[in-house]
Amino acid sequence: MTSLERFGGDSEMRIGNAERDALADLLRTSVDQGFLDLDEYEKRVDVVMAAKTVGEAAPALADLPAYHRILDADEPEKLGTPEWVKWMWVGFSIPIGICVSIWLIIFLLADATYPWPLWVAAPFFGVGVPLTVAERFIQRPAAARKRREELRRKRMGR
Repeated sequence: MTSLERFGGDSEMRIGNAERDALADLLRTSVDQGFLDLDEYEKRVDVVMAAKTVGEAAPALADLPAYHRILDADEPEKLGTPEWVKWMWVGFSIPIGICVSIWLIIFLLADATYPWPLWVAAPFFGVGVPLTVAERFIQRPAAARKRREELRRKRMGR
């Protein structure tokens, strides 16, 4: 999370050197995009560098589109379990459930003790567990990084 991503509507939040530098970069970007001239930039940088809270720095930034994009940008929602993982486990549970049900009936009626449904369940677990672990620890963090990067680009106006 960059320093700018922590700004919200809280005008009493104190800012430090990293935040002041980020806001100065935002002002520099506004000069590059033609929203400010150099004299106005210098005045606003002085205000930002002297600010102790977000509320003190806000007047120097209030009319800049880049600052409003930062304030208006929504945080990405947390990534949940994808549908394909859910449906995979639903699909795996059907044949396993049928086999276990048949085995239970045979176990209760004919006293069969050999747990043959394990031969059905093992391949499904052998495929399902690695796919679920790969999604959880490889794909999901990569997607989260990509979404954070897109949000950062959106906030910086690029």
